[in-house]
Amino acid sequence: MPKVAFLDSYTSIWRGKDCLSLIDGLSCNKVSDLEKGGVIQTAIINNHAKIIDFVTLINFGEFIAVVGYLPNYQSMLNYVTPKILQSDVSISDVSHLNNNLIMFDENSEIENGKFTSRDNITYAKLNDDLTLIISPKNKDLTEDSTLDEFNQWRVEMVIPWYDYEIRSGLTPYASGLNRFVHESKGCFAGQEILTRMRTRNKGIKNLMKVKNSSNDDKNITTRGKLNSLTIS
Repeated sequence: MPKVAFLDSYTSIWRGKDCLSLIDGLSCNKVSDLEKGGVIQTAIINNHAKIIDFVTLINFGEFIAVVGYLPNYQSMLNYVTPKILQSDVSISDVSHLNNNLIMFDENSEIENGKFTSRDNITYAKLNDDLTLIISPKNKDLTEDSTLDEFNQWRVEMVIPWYDYEIRSGLTPYASGLNRFVHESKGCFAGQEILTRMRTRNKGIKNLMKVKNSSNDDKNITTRGKLNSLTIS
């Protein structure tokens, strides 16, 4: 079960009874009914349906852990904070206390969309073969793989990633995040634009794996040895 360091990530703690409803209104996936012990991913988007950050939510019951892409953290905070108003929500950055890793190409006993904690280390199952690990810095849990190996695996599994396919300023439909757009949830930022894109079938792109010999380099988002990822 190879592990690679998720170096350019942050971990924030959200407390208060209104956390999930706030995030639900600012993101494209339905997260309002995330139960204790649950894990879900969503893109926080603005009123123009542009990505501010793509985040993983982990419901610990007493709080929600939100893991995202570090270069987007301040923009996310600047966007969310004015929306809190009288809501019961507080946000703190605990990135300095943890190391985040990605465990891939594995089939653990953890159910998809759930997490478990062992020896104060959290294992959050994102999908069949991908697990987010949050480990205290004082734990000796180190990477045993490289970013290049992870990217090669991502290409074969057709999984988007930060700064390759997932980029702030693009819509989820232009970032390989189509499956994270809930088409029948309640009102949220950017909903009208995403609905119009679907209705008119305009701007809806798909993340695909292609052979390197069959694709123009300018369309490649992640290059593999034999195959690459492209959004078109």
